[in-house]
Amino acid sequence: MSGPDKDSYDVGYRKPPKSGQFQKGKSGNPRGRPKGARGLKTDLKAELGERVTITENGRTRTLTKQQLVVKQLTAKAVKADIRAISKITELVISLLGPDDEVAADTSRLSEDDDAILQQFIERQGREPRDD
Repeated sequence: MSGPDKDSYDVGYRKPPKSGQFQKGKSGNPRGRPKGARGLKTDLKAELGERVTITENGRTRTLTKQQLVVKQLTAKAVKADIRAISKITELVISLLGPDDEVAADTSRLSEDDDAILQQFIERQGREPRDD
């Protein structure tokens, strides 16, 4: 309250009337979130972790729903479903990173290739670039 007189309170934008204000020491949400309330993330993890029984090639298998979703998405991608191919590519890049395959292939250099590469790196470190 601005001013010496507490009765002269202007009601307006961002200034609710006294009757609509919270009392001091009282919360605007007294009950709060109920104990044991679960969020979407918890529910999704629980649902994807459930196990289901499927028959595959005449054999009964038990998989999690998450494994089943990945299996179905991969099967659709193999059958040239463009949406499935796009989705699985996004998943691979987001989870494994774009450089995952490249990093695995660099360790397979022959000794000669490795020596050439080391000479190139040393030369690049000593000589200035002419760009």
